[in-house]
Amino acid sequence: MTGGPVAALARAVAATSWPDSPAAVRDRVADLVADCVAVAALGSGRPELVRLVEEHAVAPEGASTVVGSARGWPSSVAAFLNASAAAADQLQDGHRLARGHPASHVVPAVLALAEERDADGSEALSAALAGYEAGVRIGRAMGGTPDGVHDIGTWGQVAVSAAVARLLAPGDAAAARRALELSAAAVLLTDAATVFAGRTGSHVFLGASVQLGTSLGIAAVAGLEPGAGSLDRHLGAVAARAWDPEVLGVDGRWGGHEVLGGYVKAHPTCAHLHGVNDAVADLLDQGVRGGDVRDVEVRVSAGAAAFAAVADGELAARFSVPTSVAVALVTGRLDETTMTDATVTSPDVVDLARRVRVVHDPALDEGYPAGRPARVRVVLADGSERSASADRPRGDADRAFSRAELAGKAGRLLTARFGTSGGDVLSAVHALAVGGRARDVGTALRRAARGIR
Repeated sequence: MTGGPVAALARAVAATSWPDSPAAVRDRVADLVADCVAVAALGSGRPELVRLVEEHAVAPEGASTVVGSARGWPSSVAAFLNASAAAADQLQDGHRLARGHPASHVVPAVLALAEERDADGSEALSAALAGYEAGVRIGRAMGGTPDGVHDIGTWGQVAVSAAVARLLAPGDAAAARRALELSAAAVLLTDAATVFAGRTGSHVFLGASVQLGTSLGIAAVAGLEPGAGSLDRHLGAVAARAWDPEVLGVDGRWGGHEVLGGYVKAHPTCAHLHGVNDAVADLLDQGVRGGDVRDVEVRVSAGAAAFAAVADGELAARFSVPTSVAVALVTGRLDETTMTDATVTSPDVVDLARRVRVVHDPALDEGYPAGRPARVRVVLADGSERSASADRPRGDADRAFSRAELAGKAGRLLTARFGTSGGDVLSAVHALAVGGRARDVGTALRRAARGIR
């Protein structure tokens, strides 16, 4: 293996040990796995994803689990379907500075393979941590993606391959290096417009990325060699906005843990909208309601200002400042229960959304990507005004949710999909940290699926 930043990154991947990590890191990884499973569970009930699973039912029985299905599946199919479900409702995790969604990529791949290979919880969590840490560093080194390219399929895919190498070849830095480079040589360049328009096809961008990253990781463990320098020469050239490989430097171990700097979503919307959504939540706490609102002005940075169109459906609403604001103000909350087609297209929501003015405020550009700055001002029917502002969103880095809050979100989503059996699923996921096995999670999920009506 040659030296340099990629080799050092590979050594860190191979040496990753969840049990030997700080307690805060161990807890965070376990909570992210639970969050990802819960978000995928919610998404798996969407009609288009139910049909997607049905179309794959010709696949032979396998040892891995698809969320929402009571049968066994090949790991590659399970990884694809579960990752697609995790993307659907815009409730997945993310990392603001890396500009992407690490756990949502690595967790479906790790759980599918770990269940198939009957890996214990410690190894599964170590693999998830390795993929997360490697992927985020690559994402930060990319400095974003070119205009029109979504982050899905870029560094998240490489993160998957790194996680697979750690799971299947622990301690093998050469395999980890091959995984990083081989995946970097085959990155997807997914269309941001398809994602931001709220098209159902965007769900499978994440699924395809995870499936490909899994296959490339397995190939790397098998010894298949990439072209030398693929991470710099190819990924950095075609998928990065401003490639800086020095950001990868980790000296063969994780000097700090990026997993502690990621976020978990509180709102079922694109992360660019979360500052706005937080500010509106504060207005709701002040007693503001849609029926009392005459006009709304939302001032945001350039990234969020691009989402100024009124949505025509619930998927598009997840990428719409005016509609997400209107849903929150009209219903008094913004969550998976209110972000529905019926609510989004209701006369009251559409009327208010058309009275939401989105303004790009250049003064707020300096606050991104350190935060998601937003300033919201409402004019009430009596002419009085209320205002609220937000910078770093709730659930992000130094504003991270507590373990109890994260468990509350996961439990709520799992119960919404599986009823009381959702609690058994959550217990099985958390048991990974205390001697459980990946197959225990699959068993709980299949039992829960049998109770779906």
